[in-house]
Amino acid sequence: VEVVELPFSILPPFYLTWWFILLEVLALAGLIYLIWRWRLQVKARKEENRDLSLRTRMFALEQQSLNSSMNRHFIFNALNSIQYYINREDKRAANKYLSSFAKLIRKNLDSTSSTWVSLKDELERLDLYLGLEHMRFRDRFDYNIEVQNGLNAGSVQIPAMMLQPFLENSIWHGILPKEERGHLLVSVKEESGLVHITIKDDGIGVEKSLEVKRASVNGHTSRGVEITNDRIQLYKKMTSAQFEIKGPVQIEEDGQVKGTVVEIYIPLMPLSELKEMSDKKFEIPLL
Repeated sequence: VEVVELPFSILPPFYLTWWFILLEVLALAGLIYLIWRWRLQVKARKEENRDLSLRTRMFALEQQSLNSSMNRHFIFNALNSIQYYINREDKRAANKYLSSFAKLIRKNLDSTSSTWVSLKDELERLDLYLGLEHMRFRDRFDYNIEVQNGLNAGSVQIPAMMLQPFLENSIWHGILPKEERGHLLVSVKEESGLVHITIKDDGIGVEKSLEVKRASVNGHTSRGVEITNDRIQLYKKMTSAQFEIKGPVQIEEDGQVKGTVVEIYIPLMPLSELKEMSDKKFEIPLL
């Protein structure tokens, strides 16, 4: 019988080969790295959310403090104006001023208790404020508030007490320092899903206003615009919505200063949707 020898070898299964074990080690190392990076991102998002929350509270408290300070000065000046009308025995003007003053104080108190208000309520409050300042300074300026036809101002939500600092700047630092009678325009319209609010005056302009402030020993320093800009940046970051403030920008024609304009853009969406966007953006996954 002839014996035939057939040499052969038995290879180990692929999962025991060196190259597969190496791939497993690399995959495990990659998975550990991804988990580590993910945990770092979660921690960073938590810290960012906490920081935004603290900054929002800080700005809310600063806004309330600013409003209280404004109310104290405004109340003092308003009472002086009422006394002026009484001394002149102008009962009609005194009653009109006092009635508008009472309505404005009530709306101011309502605004300080909430972060958001309807555009309609805010415009009504600004109309009262401008009306009182118009009576107080009499022949120094006129004003108009124009709302685009078809725009439902009652359904639009904006940050409370957001517009008044710009109106105060226009009146105190733009219109009153000039000799001629001034004009202030507040225009509201819808553009591409945004509410476009324009505050325009024909005052002395930004550059001249800054010169007057620097030259004044007891110049009035307002942080209202600065705080409002910071609030808008927070809302923009928290919701990823298109909040934006452009200005104050000096208006010039043929080398002549024609005033100042501020443009404010606010998303045209209900408050519930803005809150949902904020909650979704900063949702923290559970580990």
